[in-house]
Amino acid sequence: MLDTRVQRTLLSLLRLGLWGTAEKFSFCPLSPEQWGNLYKYASMHTVEGVVYDAFMQMPANQLPPRELMLKWTVRIDQIERHYKQMNACIAEQLGMFNKHGIEPMLLKGQGVAACYRIPEHRVCGDVDWYFKEKNQYLAANTLFSNMGAKVSNMAGFSSEYLWQGIVVEHHQKMVDLHNPFLTRYLKNLETDFCHRRVQQDGQGNALFLPAPMLMIVQVNAHILKHLLSFGLGIRQLCDSARVYCEFHNEVNGSELQTVYRRLGILKWIDLLHVILVKYIGLPKQYLPFELPEQLNADWMMDEIWRSGNFGFYDSGREQAVKRIWSNMKKYMRYAPMEAISFPVMQFYSKFAGR
Repeated sequence: MLDTRVQRTLLSLLRLGLWGTAEKFSFCPLSPEQWGNLYKYASMHTVEGVVYDAFMQMPANQLPPRELMLKWTVRIDQIERHYKQMNACIAEQLGMFNKHGIEPMLLKGQGVAACYRIPEHRVCGDVDWYFKEKNQYLAANTLFSNMGAKVSNMAGFSSEYLWQGIVVEHHQKMVDLHNPFLTRYLKNLETDFCHRRVQQDGQGNALFLPAPMLMIVQVNAHILKHLLSFGLGIRQLCDSARVYCEFHNEVNGSELQTVYRRLGILKWIDLLHVILVKYIGLPKQYLPFELPEQLNADWMMDEIWRSGNFGFYDSGREQAVKRIWSNMKKYMRYAPMEAISFPVMQFYSKFAGR
């Protein structure tokens, strides 16, 4: 388990990097070994870029040892280069899609990074494209398969391949919720909030992003999905916090609360909100509705600390698989239909999504 002093310092640095200021910033002098552990855990949770941003606002005598600082700076350069590579991949693929009459929407990733203070310091994952119509999804798979990409089916009605060194995923579902009785409602949400945001990719192509309401739901549903499976990293919590901050004036809180309730995840969302405020430092005024009183979410944060980024740093794959069943029982109280439906739909979709 992470040293308490290291954990406390990491969270303080994270909040300072995320928000530029931190009401409760507290610095505890760390030994070189403790600094090494802090870097290790920041990397495990893919927040080393955000933590680095905090260093720019600190006096020299509070910074990590010189050797580690140099190592950290090299890592930031890698993150920035990968960010540019991701943008180039998105622009190239978007041009190809447009040329073939395919209109995708960009999910997560670079769209969420734009909500950060320094977007290029958010560690990139992969490129996620969503296709509203199945024929467009199949056409996109065929397009890149014909160009030599090894497109393979994944669980969740999705496919993936490697393109120019970047992992790319195609999705038939925008929101990672598995309750089969929500299919029509989720499609209706897409229609109700069809005023998608549009950005230019630098080459004159229109890049479609989810409307604020849909982006918030999509980001948070993705967190729940990974908590029900192998776990997730703190970066995903940062994503949720920054998206709430970015769009708090563009979303009707009461309306969003109704959506969460209809999706059957409102009790879990309350837990998430408690964590975002207590640990990630999200100012309460950016929440869409009030926090419930005396709700303890510390147990969920403890799970996140242990699992690392998507659980890859936990105590082995076999142990992680066992945790799926444990998580089902834990979250049954807060999102019952998702806890029940997740393993079933993951298995079914891998074969039915072709």
